[in-house]
Amino acid sequence: MHRAPFTSTAARLETVQRRICDWIAPLACALAMLSGCIASSTRSTSQPASDRASNKSREFPLDSLPTSTVTVNGHVLRVWLALDVPRQSEGLMFVPSSEIDDDQGMLFVFPDERMLGFWMLNTIAPLDIAYARFDGTIVKIWQMPPQTLQTFPSIEPAMFALELKQGTLARLGVKEGDRLTIPSDVFKTTP
Repeated sequence: MHRAPFTSTAARLETVQRRICDWIAPLACALAMLSGCIASSTRSTSQPASDRASNKSREFPLDSLPTSTVTVNGHVLRVWLALDVPRQSEGLMFVPSSEIDDDQGMLFVFPDERMLGFWMLNTIAPLDIAYARFDGTIVKIWQMPPQTLQTFPSIEPAMFALELKQGTLARLGVKEGDRLTIPSDVFKTTP
């Protein structure tokens, strides 16, 4: 009959500990690398929603708004959509220029053409505004200084208002009479 050699409890415990250490160290390294990969793949180049200073003051944080694109003079602009009265009333209030990219703005979509007028109450970034008819033809452009109660009217009935960082429309060479191309999905989007 064959017997295993006698080993003390302490010796057996030491062997078990050595074996555990042999596989725990590589496992810990693998988990650390995996968590680093996951963290780096979820990072965004744009400012995270929680980091936006404007979120503290806004009823509708920018990242909660639907988005689309608008094209004008061959330039594609990313826009937040303001599709209902509460979101249109808030607009870009409390949003600093630093939170609006150079190719980004807000498109206000109304159910039909009407006389429109915007002011800059609680709006801390200077903005351009372009009013456009149903077919996208721009009927009026204004440069709006921040924090003013002056009304900037559409002059003619308009269905859309596009707000961008001040100077963007001039930089892109956009003028009254030019046309915005607005994708049809904008009309199917809900706030």
